[in-house]
Amino acid sequence: MLRLLRWLRGYVRFTVSGKYPERFINITLRNQLRIWDAVRREDSLSACMYMRDYLHIRRYARGSGVKLRVCERRGLPTLLQRYSDRVGLVIGAAAFGMTVFIMSLFIWTIEITGTESISESEMRAMLAENGIYVGAFKPAVDYQSVSRAIMLDDTRVGWMAVNVTGSYASVEIKEQTPSPEMDDVYSPCNVKARRDGRILRIDAEEGKTLLKEGSGVVGGQLVVSGVMEDMLGGVRLVHAKASVIAETDYHADFSIPREIVTYVPTGEIKKRYSAELFGLKIPLTLGGVSTVDVLSDEREEAAVPLSVQLPAGIVSRTLYALEREEVSLNDNSAKELLIREAQLYEVFSRADCTVTKRDYRFSQTGDGYELTAGFTCKEDVAYQEKIYMDDN
Repeated sequence: MLRLLRWLRGYVRFTVSGKYPERFINITLRNQLRIWDAVRREDSLSACMYMRDYLHIRRYARGSGVKLRVCERRGLPTLLQRYSDRVGLVIGAAAFGMTVFIMSLFIWTIEITGTESISESEMRAMLAENGIYVGAFKPAVDYQSVSRAIMLDDTRVGWMAVNVTGSYASVEIKEQTPSPEMDDVYSPCNVKARRDGRILRIDAEEGKTLLKEGSGVVGGQLVVSGVMEDMLGGVRLVHAKASVIAETDYHADFSIPREIVTYVPTGEIKKRYSAELFGLKIPLTLGGVSTVDVLSDEREEAAVPLSVQLPAGIVSRTLYALEREEVSLNDNSAKELLIREAQLYEVFSRADCTVTKRDYRFSQTGDGYELTAGFTCKEDVAYQEKIYMDDN
């Protein structure tokens, strides 16, 4: 700190030569003129002194019979004097310092840790809604209020803290642990089948099994009873619990017209660029493609100097021109498209069971084609239903 203060005030290193340099030093100290780094040499003495004080010691040098010689000038005043004729350089340095100061008031990097079920993009969207994003003005953000608001809005967030160091924001999250579902093991209930099928296996932990493996079952039929009889003819109610693995059948119908509309790339590609600064997009290129139907691919390249993300970058947008085209289907192409649609149905609608067999029936209609898909599945069809007792 002392060296910084000396550099800001400016100082000189000078030599004192003559018969009595020690006398000169004593006189300057007696007049409260500060000297430091005094070094004795063979025929002289070297020391440092503030520039302003050096202007007043020449009369003391004459009275002491010594000669003074400036060896070096250091400090901010010397630097400003050296570049006084270069005003642009001084203004540029001042502008740079002001820019660094202003940029330090914004958040440049956001790091999120602790998320498991919540995606990082989802959390960044919630933070942005509450005022924390790359380029946010730090003094305008209440970090504790942001944490409380997000925890109240999203029950998955159990604890959250936002720590800002410089222009770096660290978001620490601990997700809420969901309470496990507790079975009501004390209430008496029956186990029934939720849909039609053929029973393959019954694994009963509690209750009386009424059906055998290989027998058919209809939806809502009682499979495992919660009413138990003992050897003496007494009756007691239990909480029946079992898994009923059955073979079930599903059917779905799909259709497609003979004439369908497709969009084919024409080969015309346009590149469009825009600059993004603090969330504001400024177009750098203008114009578009010649057709109305366009496929767009947008990519953002953010500036990341020294691994620090800045709220500035270039957004490139590639436009692919598409041409509308009507296609007439034949039997093979129509069947292929309908089977793909049936496969998608299987993936998304029958994900809770294991498909063991598929049966596709293809047919033509007056204005198109139809596909009837049959699926043979293996699944657990058991569900519990409480036994309600009449007090009367």
